[in-house]
Amino acid sequence: KAKDMIFVGFETLPWACRFSEWGRKATILGTKNSILAAVTPPEKSRKALSKLQGLLGVFPDIVESPNNLSISLRNPGMVVHPGVMYGRWGPESWDGKPKAEKPLFYQGVDDFTEKVLVGMTDEVQSICRKMEKLVPG
Repeated sequence: KAKDMIFVGFETLPWACRFSEWGRKATILGTKNSILAAVTPPEKSRKALSKLQGLLGVFPDIVESPNNLSISLRNPGMVVHPGVMYGRWGPESWDGKPKAEKPLFYQGVDDFTEKVLVGMTDEVQSICRKMEKLVPG
């Protein structure tokens, strides 16, 4: 039931991973030092975050953020990942034909993708400025 739920939002995944067998296995390349997390309802933060920290171990250190909106608006992954994917595979840049080699994610970002990323970043900043006006401080 919704009244009994505790929602925890993280700014990122605790690990840097790559799949080694699609849909079955992943290799953990590294563990992040810390990650931000926000809890709804906030009064359940201590309970939720201590349980999750116990499951994760010492690292990454879970650092409490005041709310899920702040995590969402500061998360670079929400811009970088879809922006790079659209820049590479969107109709403006991909002809729909198979690539000769497996493309790397971050390498090969071109001018079009840069414009996509800057446009997405500008949208997030616009939302932040509007929120600052609506909720000062």
